[in-house]
Amino acid sequence: MDGTLIIPKMKEADGKVTIHSLSLQSRQQMKNISHYYGVPLTELDSLSRMAHIWNIARRYAEAHGFSEERMKSMMAELNEPFNRQEELEHSLSVLLPGTIEVLEGLQKNFYMLGMVTTASRAGFERISCSEEFGYFGMYFKHSITRDDCGYIKPDPEPINRILRLFDRSDFIYIGDSDHDAEATKAAGGSFILLNTKMYDEKMLQRIHPDGILDRLNELPYLISCISK
Repeated sequence: MDGTLIIPKMKEADGKVTIHSLSLQSRQQMKNISHYYGVPLTELDSLSRMAHIWNIARRYAEAHGFSEERMKSMMAELNEPFNRQEELEHSLSVLLPGTIEVLEGLQKNFYMLGMVTTASRAGFERISCSEEFGYFGMYFKHSITRDDCGYIKPDPEPINRILRLFDRSDFIYIGDSDHDAEATKAAGGSFILLNTKMYDEKMLQRIHPDGILDRLNELPYLISCISK
């Protein structure tokens, strides 16, 4: 949701700069928080994605016997820059054109729809239940957010959790990033890339999706092809 069904507002000429600047600050803050709680800088220095910092910090804490109280405290502090980042991104974004029509079509054809997002529960509810974003949350029977699991994508835990809610193992995941692809493959599913980030051929080869979408309205046909 936070990257697949929403896109930046074209009118916000400086939006990307603002988001990029905050992202750099947020990543550094997350590294500082993790190091304060004892995660070595050698584990953190090379990390350039907030999700990686989150997962590495938690994995280190579990491996080194952090108490439940200390673990909760560290993750709560790491959550703060994550929340600021998503709030800014959501404020500068709109729903991808055609989203509601595609979701309605999939629902009418009896596809079971679930949402797995790195956004917080509050962030997901804020936009998925809003008129501005077409109340798109109503089309998803189950949802898993950052607040519902220990690890986030590219770790497969969020996808595995929603699969248990649906009581099934076969699935198709539609995402727009390498993290989505990595988590999907680790969970044993098929991955469709909505290429809004305009990945080049080298990245596409690395991601190796089962299908690529240039426009969301191509999704029903591609799903039917993969499902055969």
